[in-house]
Amino acid sequence: MTQTTSDPGAVARSADGTVPVVSYLRLGDEPAITGHRCPTCAAVYVLRRSTCASCGSGDLGARADLASTGVVDVATRVHRAAPGIETPFLSGVVKLDGGGFVRATLRGADAATTDPVSLIGRRVVLRTEPVATDSEGTRAIGYHFEIGEEA
Repeated sequence: MTQTTSDPGAVARSADGTVPVVSYLRLGDEPAITGHRCPTCAAVYVLRRSTCASCGSGDLGARADLASTGVVDVATRVHRAAPGIETPFLSGVVKLDGGGFVRATLRGADAATTDPVSLIGRRVVLRTEPVATDSEGTRAIGYHFEIGEEA
């Protein structure tokens, strides 16, 4: 999928009229979380950084695809949210296969009855979905992780 933008800091809109809700989500046939891997020490960062926190290198290189699978590292049940967001829901931090961590909504378990601690160590897979459409028809695409088998 081709993404175009004239502003290097802008979120790229794809040819099919979609835009990711976060800059580190790459859309396409195989969506992926993107990030930076330090060429000096191999530390991985999803969010933009000017220097590596591990080794101090000022060169984190270009953004690259990270894994679309991982393991739940932290999980909690959320009872308060913005208007229009159904609660409770499960939220957590996913340790991506190959390095990096990302915060995400966790789906595939009943948020009202599942003990969030029981999700730690479970395998998850990245999924995308439309979350909103603006007045010009541009669809915003968000992501979540689907809970799979125990690790």
